[in-house]
Formats: sequence, C-alpha cells, structure tokens
Amino acid sequence: MKNKLFLLIALLGTLCFVSCASNQQFIPLPDQSRVVEDPAKGRIYVMRPASVGSAISMDVSDDGRIIGSTGPNSYLCWERPPGRTIISAKSENTTAVGVNVEAGKVNYLFLHVRLGWVIARNILEIVSEEEGKKILKGCSPPKVIR
Repeated sequence: MKNKLFLLIALLGTLCFVSCASNQQFIPLPDQSRVVEDPAKGRIYVMRPASVGSAISMDVSDDGRIIGSTGPNSYLCWERPPGRTIISAKSENTTAVGVNVEAGKVNYLFLHVRLGWVIARNILEIVSEEEGKKILKGCSPPKVIR
C-alpha cells in the first residue's frame, strides 16, 4: 500500500513539472514598444518569472475584472485609467494588492509562486521599476484571447 501511495505522489509531482499552464490575456495587449500606449492611462504588468507550479494557471483580476491567466515565466500587461485599484491573483489562495495608477506611469507586480496544500499558492508584490524591468526580460508575453 505504501509503495502505491509513493508511486501516485511521484507521478503527480512529475506531472506538475512536465505539463505547463498557458499564459492567456482576455483584454488587448498594449504596444510593447512604447512605455505607455495611451498617455492618459497607466500601465500594469503582472509578472510570474518562476516555473514552480508550472501546471497551474493563476487568474489575475483588476478590481474584479478578469484580465487573464499567468503561466510559468510569463506576464500580463494592460492599461487602465488613473486611480486606485485592487489587483488580485487566484490559485489555491487569493491575494490582492492596492495599486495607485498614474497617467503615463508603469506599475510592476511580481507574482510569487509557492507550494500549497493542493495546488500552488501565490503572493503579489509591488516592485520598483528597475526590478520590474529586470524581471520582465525573463518573461514571455501572453496569448491574447478575444
């Protein structure tokens, strides 16, 4: 019995490292060659540079509006009007962080992935522009689904 349980756990663990969740965005992706496409809006990046929990997608929302789902080594990017907003990420848990969006400015959020009880857990963290640009270099853009 112990051998069967061990085998099952090993197979599930391997599956988590072999299969990959996709990175999808459900709203338009702004022009990545510009700092901010619409100067009247602010830009937000949610970056997930880790491959831990690669089989798990994490849904990202902006004030309750679903933006997309992150996969390993990926990012989501969108622009919105200035003002205070709540960005949330959901997997086994839901985390949220308040962001002050300013016109013409960029906000960078690091989506940390941690092992959970059943699936991966997440932690959202606001990072500096310098750190955000560095993290973004190792991430792939989303596939836009309309």
